[in-house]
Amino acid sequence: MRHLSQNKSTWISLLPPPPLRAWLFGISLLAAVTVLALLGECCAASDPDELHDATPGASAGKPALPPTGNSPTCNMEAEGNALAPADIDGAGVAVSRASVKAAAGTEHFAWDMGYTGSHFEFSDVGHLPFGGRIPFENLHRFELGLTVRGGLWGTVGGFATVRGGLGFERDPGASGLDGTALAGLVVPLGRKWTVQFGGGVTGSKVETQAVPVIGFNYESGDRFAAKLGFPHTEITWRGGTWWGVRLTGSIEAGSYGLADDNPIARKGSVAILAPQTGLWFDLRPMDGFSASIGALYALPGTMTFYRESGSRIKRFDVGGAPGGALRLRYEF
Repeated sequence: MRHLSQNKSTWISLLPPPPLRAWLFGISLLAAVTVLALLGECCAASDPDELHDATPGASAGKPALPPTGNSPTCNMEAEGNALAPADIDGAGVAVSRASVKAAAGTEHFAWDMGYTGSHFEFSDVGHLPFGGRIPFENLHRFELGLTVRGGLWGTVGGFATVRGGLGFERDPGASGLDGTALAGLVVPLGRKWTVQFGGGVTGSKVETQAVPVIGFNYESGDRFAAKLGFPHTEITWRGGTWWGVRLTGSIEAGSYGLADDNPIARKGSVAILAPQTGLWFDLRPMDGFSASIGALYALPGTMTFYRESGSRIKRFDVGGAPGGALRLRYEF
């Protein structure tokens, strides 16, 4: 059980529920992006029909694949989302997140950086082997990625990506560091199809593993586009210049250093693997600015606890759960 002082209990009681706090934080970030969108009208807007990231697939644990196109593009994005309680070894855990990200790309370079704050609401913790204690409540993560790409021979291109992340419960530390290095080829298959394939390695203090990259990209030049592959899939249908529908699938992963006084693993870490699908409705009220509403479903994933030494305490299977999201984005 949590032990809180009377003053702290009173202060927390005045706040909205944790999922609502995360949503309010996300909406505040979205409002900031909206202001930037209005101020940035003097900047050159990108193609009104382009709805994709400069670095597709860039997020926690998702290696960024190289964007196509020769025109420089920049974007800022903010999102708030919440997932219903999912089963974790007989207990439950509901997750709400707020994030902000900036990205930019040119013909040969692309970078992205972002922050994600996550709140975890555990229930029925008596079913967990932690003596009725809550493992953690809030996790934070910063990320930075860089991609270099260019032609190799003929129409075949290549890319190399490095990403670094820092996740932590309260205080940043080495136990929450992780990184990914990838390289691969981009091969055109006719006028509308390209294939990307390659691989690399991702690692943290507690685990290192190989990462494959495979993707088939289709661009009709009209209303339909598809990026099919691992670790990110996205299918887009544009109903017009101002709206579209997207189906997405992704795998997010990250390592987080736990606090010195964490009741489960003092100075240890937790690794979270979270596959997710989404159905998004995109609105584009003006050039460069879009708002998206998404219906999410978190697929079964894992949550693994490690001691400070790096030895594993226990890996839990986390069940699936539905959720929703709101995202605002500005491109210039």
